[in-house]
Amino acid sequence: MGYLYLVTVALLFSFGGTCVKAIKPFFAPSMITFLRFFVGVFWLLLLKSILRKPVRADFRQALKTHWKWLVCGAVCKFLNYTCENIALTVGVSYGNILTQPVQMILLTILGVTYLKERMTAQRLVGVLLCVTGIFLISWNGMSIEALLSGNLRLTILYIIAGIFAGLFVLAQKKVAADFDVLDSNLFMFSVAAGIAFLVPLGEGRVLPAGIPSAGAVIAIAFFGFITGIGFYLNARAIPLVPFQMVALLQSTMVFFSIAWGVLFFHEPVSIYIITGTLLFVAGIVLTQLHPAHGQA
Repeated sequence: MGYLYLVTVALLFSFGGTCVKAIKPFFAPSMITFLRFFVGVFWLLLLKSILRKPVRADFRQALKTHWKWLVCGAVCKFLNYTCENIALTVGVSYGNILTQPVQMILLTILGVTYLKERMTAQRLVGVLLCVTGIFLISWNGMSIEALLSGNLRLTILYIIAGIFAGLFVLAQKKVAADFDVLDSNLFMFSVAAGIAFLVPLGEGRVLPAGIPSAGAVIAIAFFGFITGIGFYLNARAIPLVPFQMVALLQSTMVFFSIAWGVLFFHEPVSIYIITGTLLFVAGIVLTQLHPAHGQA
C-alpha cells in the first residue's frame, strides 16, 4: 500500500499547476492560495469524520509544547504556496517542478548543519546535480537579456517557494512524535488559511472577476483535495516503504506535471527542460540513498 500511496501522491500533486491555470481567470493568486488551504481544511475535516479519529487526549498539552513549530509550519506553507501560485499564474503550468530540488537541497543542508548528519560525497554530488538541473531549466537556452527580463524572476519565486516547503517539512518532523499527522496538518492549514485570507482582503480581490466556470469550481475542489488528502497519504506512506524509495517515487511527480502541461496547455518542453529535470531527479535520489549511513 505504501507504494500505491506514494504514486497516488505524485499523481495528485502533479495537477497543482493545472488547477492554478484553471482558476487563474477568475481569482487573484492570493485568493487561489486561500482557497487551496480553506478547501484543504474541509477535506481533512471530512476525512477525520470518515475515519472517526477523535482528537488525542493530550492534544492541548502537545499544542502548548509545540505551538511555535505549528505556527512556523503554517507560515512557511503559506509563503510556499503564495510564491508558487504567483509564479504559476505567469509561467508554464509545470514551473513548480523547481521547488522539489530546492526543497531537497535545503533539507540536505539542514540535515548537515542542524541535525548533525555527515555530508557524504554521494550527497554532495546529489546537491550539485540538483543545482545543475535548476540552472538548466531556468536558463532554457535563452539569451541573457531574455533570462533577466522574466524567467529569472519566476526562478527566484520557485526557489523561495522550495525553501519554505523544506522548512514546512522540518516543522512537520519536529511535531511528528506528539501529533497525529491529520491533527497537525489540520491545525497548520487552518492557521495558514486564516493568514492567507488577509492578503486578498487587503488587496480588495476576494471576489472573482466573473462567475467561475464549472471547470474552475472543480479545480478549486480538487486543489483543496490535493492539499489536504495528498499530504495525509504521503505521511501514511513513508513508514510503509524503504526510505530510498520515497524520494524516487515522489520525484515522478515532475514527469506527470510536464506531461499535463503539454497535453492540456500545449506548453513547449525543450531539451534543456528534459535534461535539467533528469539531472535534478537523479540528484534527489542520490541525496536520499542510505541516509542512515550519513549520520555522524
